[in-house]
Amino acid sequence: MDKLSPAILESFGINSAKKEKGHYLCNTGSGPMKLHITPESPEAIHLQHSIKEYLAKEGFPHTGRYQLTKTGQPYISVGRETYVMTKVPKPHNETDFENETEALKAAQALAHFHIAAQSMPQAIQLSQPLPEIYTRQMKELSQMGKQVRRGSRLSDFDVLFIKHAPQYGEIMQDSINRLAKTNYARLHSKAISQGSLCHNALKEENLLATNSDTYIINFAEAEIDLQLCDLAALIRRYAQRSSKSIPINRLLETYSKIAPLPHEAVDIIYALLIFPWAFMKIITQYYSKKRNWTPNGLINRMDTILAERESYEKYVQELHF
Repeated sequence: MDKLSPAILESFGINSAKKEKGHYLCNTGSGPMKLHITPESPEAIHLQHSIKEYLAKEGFPHTGRYQLTKTGQPYISVGRETYVMTKVPKPHNETDFENETEALKAAQALAHFHIAAQSMPQAIQLSQPLPEIYTRQMKELSQMGKQVRRGSRLSDFDVLFIKHAPQYGEIMQDSINRLAKTNYARLHSKAISQGSLCHNALKEENLLATNSDTYIINFAEAEIDLQLCDLAALIRRYAQRSSKSIPINRLLETYSKIAPLPHEAVDIIYALLIFPWAFMKIITQYYSKKRNWTPNGLINRMDTILAERESYEKYVQELHF
């Protein structure tokens, strides 16, 4: 049990532990567990713990719930490090979006999670309305354009940015205009007032596929928000990370059979899907003052985003309900 202190072993009741990359696989009296160091504060851990326990009470236990210490805490601090232990589903893997069964199971799990998370009693951060976020992103796009044009020399990335920024600015405005024509504002206000939880980080590593279920883990970025945002995020992730063998409407129908969608849901989801998050993310990384990147790597990623946009748009345009 390499480098695990007696205090950790005793506190979590660990019988044996095997060191893996970035964590320990532990055997305890409660079954197999995953132990790892977390950068999160005790307050953030307690909040995630309360979310997971509430979801379990409401019928969605597949969240990687925390194993409590003998003193009833969901963590233990040893020196400057904080450890948490979570229950490990066996066997499991990160959801593979090229696997149709796993992708559809992820949509079903999201629906079950959303039903359980419609009225969260915890004090969780509230989301900003998307039109405000989108408008701010448009201003940032404009500011970056002015910044690039003031430069004395253009990099290869700058050339790509100048060439494609006007098109993406039009797409962003289209998304804003489409949202304005829907009942998004009313639905978002209702979601805030009733405490609807969104996961906000539906990546493959946070969607663990087992033989029977999909676990949704890691609620560090969760907010009270309109849950259609989560559904749009899952569809976007699928469209960007797979060959798109599952028709977009089948994904939507798989979700809605469990969690029926509100009126105008498709119009809202379409507006969310066309917003160019990938483009904005990469240019923000490149032009950020805190640069921590390899220029050639970001140019390659920009090329990939630009090359895949047509295929992505074609997939999204098939949306109807």
